[in-house]
Amino acid sequence: MKNFLAFVAALALLAAAAGCAPDGGGNRKDFMPPAAAKVEGHPRVPLAALKDPRAGAGAGFGNIRPEFVAKSCISCHVNRGVDTVPPPHKTPDGKRGPAYYLGGKSGTVFTATSRAFEQPSPAIVEAGLEKRFNAGEAFFEGNFVEDSDMPFGGLGPTYMKTSCIACHPGYGRARRTANFAEEYGNGYIATVHRPDGSVAEGYTPMLQIHAVKPYLPYARGVKIEWREFVDRHGNRYPDGSPYNAGKPTEGKLVYPTADIIDPLLPLPDDYRVSIESTIGIYGTGLLDAISDESILGEHRRQHSFSGPVKGIRGKWIEEPDGSRRLGKFTWHCDRATLGNGPGSNGIYNTTNVTRKDRPDLYATPQWLAKHEEMGIDTSPLKMRKIEELSQEDFEDFMVWHRGLAVPAARGLDRPEVQNGQKIFYEIGCAGCHKPEWNTGFYPPLPGYSNQTIRPYTDMLMHDMGEENRGRFRTFRTPPLWGRGLMRKTAGHTDMFHDLRARDFEEAVLWHFGEAEFARERFRELSAKERSDLIEFLEAL
Repeated sequence: MKNFLAFVAALALLAAAAGCAPDGGGNRKDFMPPAAAKVEGHPRVPLAALKDPRAGAGAGFGNIRPEFVAKSCISCHVNRGVDTVPPPHKTPDGKRGPAYYLGGKSGTVFTATSRAFEQPSPAIVEAGLEKRFNAGEAFFEGNFVEDSDMPFGGLGPTYMKTSCIACHPGYGRARRTANFAEEYGNGYIATVHRPDGSVAEGYTPMLQIHAVKPYLPYARGVKIEWREFVDRHGNRYPDGSPYNAGKPTEGKLVYPTADIIDPLLPLPDDYRVSIESTIGIYGTGLLDAISDESILGEHRRQHSFSGPVKGIRGKWIEEPDGSRRLGKFTWHCDRATLGNGPGSNGIYNTTNVTRKDRPDLYATPQWLAKHEEMGIDTSPLKMRKIEELSQEDFEDFMVWHRGLAVPAARGLDRPEVQNGQKIFYEIGCAGCHKPEWNTGFYPPLPGYSNQTIRPYTDMLMHDMGEENRGRFRTFRTPPLWGRGLMRKTAGHTDMFHDLRARDFEEAVLWHFGEAEFARERFRELSAKERSDLIEFLEAL
């Protein structure tokens, strides 16, 4: 009731500012939303709050300008159904409380060193799987070679990288770069596509720019250029201070554009090239343990009332075992399970190393036809491929992948962190970055079953505005756990779908589309409040 009264008061102020009455009567400067008319005491809404005033009383919440979505509006139109009471920081006997266990009891390690993302989870240790975990880790760190008879053999005929760790330095996510050919640290994936996001005919979804002789890659490279972006506020906060104040990047926001270099195959006139970054791999086994029904429940919550946040769930995907599962992995939720998902698929289409469940080359018929047209013998590629990565080795790789632990939160008792957590809820961050989940039964690693985890993601995609358009303009909410250790583990703090954000401040400032209301609330915070919010994010 307290939140509702605050919401009514805020809208009344908006109405007064527009010169209209907070209840009945009104004039042409305001209107009463039909649904709100059923709520006793709901104020009228000024037309000035609408992106298109012509919509009038028929306007939906999506037509409300983000700067008019006040904190009190957020409590009803974003946070409804969200548990905004954080878990205890301490137990009754003074030990670390549940808030520190971001990966639950079975998935959290209390390590904050440069190797924080590399640790086996307690569930791995308790199951006696450390030997298999270490064996699987070798395939993440190893460099694959062309000769199939050699250890780590089978690279090519085309490939992106020779190793997994090249895209995931420190077991995290890669850093931004202007050199797509950079082997280590560049985790960009490039896609050549049509305006609707569909992959250009003849090209693989993950563009291959390397090849073993005598074969040729799909392109010689990708040209990346960084461009400056200035928002409608001139890259300044309401108090006149610039974004990134005091940093070398003061007053600047930048974003990347990409183009293909020397394509092998013809391209449509309207082709585009988009780049996306790799996603951190620690904790993905715990995300895999979240049930489809739980994700559908969060989707229903967001669509059960009017508001700016309307997550898009992944499609139903048929798995190799014949089951249908909800897409929840990758930036576009186009993979449903970890066993058939990003890491499992990534080690295949990055290196083109075949195995039992990936027996075919990662190649297109058009690529093969082009080689034949050029007189290059492709008959070896059409022969039945051996399993270049054995089933045993692949299963060890997946034990490692699922078993990577999440570092515990740090410093949650500090006053600035606690204030930052309060602000996190007040400005609507939790509307998409859902703090807490309960895992279901998880046969691949039973220790992950029935855990309370805190990844800070809703596992849904959101429209992030035209400002963020790449292949699409919808992206899955990335987890926030562990992000505060990025500089220590991976040597950088680059974030967002194409690494345009250089730190947490820029990450918030790139929130447009559904999340622009939270961006505006962030802009209106004092410098101290913004700092406290970032302190909280860095504590995760």
